[in-house]
Amino acid sequence: MPIPFHDEETFEELGCAGFLDLAAISQGSKRFAALLFLNARGEPLEFAFNRVELMQTVLWRPRDREDGAARRLALSLFDAATLTPSFLVCRADTISPHLFGPCGGIDLAVPVVRVATTADTVPYAAAEIQAAVETLDPLGEFQEVRLFWSPAPPEGAAARLFDRLVARGLLLEPFERAQAGLREAYPELRGSGE
Repeated sequence: MPIPFHDEETFEELGCAGFLDLAAISQGSKRFAALLFLNARGEPLEFAFNRVELMQTVLWRPRDREDGAARRLALSLFDAATLTPSFLVCRADTISPHLFGPCGGIDLAVPVVRVATTADTVPYAAAEIQAAVETLDPLGEFQEVRLFWSPAPPEGAAARLFDRLVARGLLLEPFERAQAGLREAYPELRGSGE
């Protein structure tokens, strides 16, 4: 006799979240990046990765070289991806507040949130909407995470997806998976830390 059940919510209708990890790992003049898509359960749906070489010229200011590499990496990953996320999550300590949004070099059709722990000192833009949430850390303890939204937080199904990820402790942890994926894709990174 089959067990009667009812699935409380169809997670597919919530869409997916993209986790963009730029400059998580660097090696000399090479910069690596990953784009991981997760559903509301935290299951991986797609993984894209790439690397670029920093332009070696005296005509570039050092910060502009890094920003240019981040922009090229992000665009290459967006071009390679087959999924469209409900929103994009980035680490605030690796993504400039000026990469996305009205003041940035890349204008996305989905909300972008840069996340940081309370211990992180990160720059932010006046146009970003700031908030904070409590989520689980990898040890199962609650920790406060600061949010920097551009242009605004998601609404509707995307907001429910974000709430699910927060409740499951999936705001910071996916970046660890993205870095593990980069190490798998690029053997020269094995044994590298942040």
